[in-house]
Amino acid sequence: MSPSGRPAAHSVPADAVRAERERIRALLLAQRPELGARLAVGPSGALVIPLRRGGSVEIGRMRRRGTPRWVVVAPSAAGARVREPATPSAIVRVVLAALDEDATGRSLSAVR
Repeated sequence: MSPSGRPAAHSVPADAVRAERERIRALLLAQRPELGARLAVGPSGALVIPLRRGGSVEIGRMRRRGTPRWVVVAPSAAGARVREPATPSAIVRVVLAALDEDATGRSLSAVR
């Protein structure tokens, strides 16, 4: 049971979440080694990459559709965009697209 009294059917052990976060970090660094100087773990445990134009891209877990899942949050013209990539490699693609947008100024909404 979770502290709320509900069954913890969708909870993942903290060690497993940390391991997956480190796998995502490793995949990002394999694609863009220069991110090593910018990539940090924020207070919530999310991976945070500050953007040159302000704001940041964050990769973390949040409850979506009733289940905790990995999300990527990036600035957009409308404020922020939350994406739910299904796999670590898809997370990396979304993050790299957001970083490329920051560098070039093109819209993240054009990236699928």
